[in-house]
Amino acid sequence: MPLNLLVAVCLACWSTWGILDKKALDSATHLDVLLFQHIIYLIEIPLSFAIILYLYHACALVPQAWLWTGMASTVSSLATLFYLLALSKAEASYVLGITASYPIFVQFFACLWLGESLVGERLLGSILVVGGVTLIGSSKQAAHPTMIGKSDAEHRRRNFSILLICALATFCWGVTGLLDKKAVMLDLPIKIYFARCLWDALICLIMYLVYRAIKHKVDYGNKRAWKFSFLSALCLSLGTLCYLFAMAVSSASYVIVITGCYPLFMYLFAVLFLKERLSKLRSAGMLLVVIGGLMVQATQSQ
Repeated sequence: MPLNLLVAVCLACWSTWGILDKKALDSATHLDVLLFQHIIYLIEIPLSFAIILYLYHACALVPQAWLWTGMASTVSSLATLFYLLALSKAEASYVLGITASYPIFVQFFACLWLGESLVGERLLGSILVVGGVTLIGSSKQAAHPTMIGKSDAEHRRRNFSILLICALATFCWGVTGLLDKKAVMLDLPIKIYFARCLWDALICLIMYLVYRAIKHKVDYGNKRAWKFSFLSALCLSLGTLCYLFAMAVSSASYVIVITGCYPLFMYLFAVLFLKERLSKLRSAGMLLVVIGGLMVQATQSQ
């Protein structure tokens, strides 16, 4: 499949994923949504296994790849936890705008850790992307229902805590991309995806045991949360699969930065489907994301 098509599908899926998560959080806690998504991921194990057997007639994975996929799944789950927590407290366009700023430090880590070249145009493009999502993230949010009537100091503390949570999610997602690149350098993308699914199943079991230990009661009968969690997991899985295949044919710094443009489409969806307001600051941020993304696209062959 052509690289541009893989990137396009990934962008479409990841931007829709955030909107669906926000809809799921309207009727469930972030812990419930996280568990529901990991339960849904279990379906992918037999599907990916069947695809591997059909295409390659063997599913053996390079031993070292298990280490990288295990680390990637763990860090990715932590990123999703932080992201869902932030999303439950703030607007979707605000949270996803901030958490998409990971490309800037990925450029340097890919250079130092993976030995990739530091392309000037790509670096400038990633800076514009980060600048765009920063504008989106710095725009004023709608008041959260729980904060109505609270003091300015309480609002500042809450905003700082959201920024901190978003920063943790951003860092974890950036690291996940680098770990995925290490894995796809060792074996086929579909096999790496299968390994990620197996690790996600183990993480799902650990989550269930932790929830029982902390006595968190999961609302398994929440049909609305299940529906949007399923749609979200479907978009995330398809996007991740395309992302891994793109990683196999291009550099990590290119793929991670270009797919980091998803807040542009996510913001449009947030305006259309979540009725979030269209502000001048966020519109300016969208423009920077487009320009930066086009600059990164121009470096595809480098």
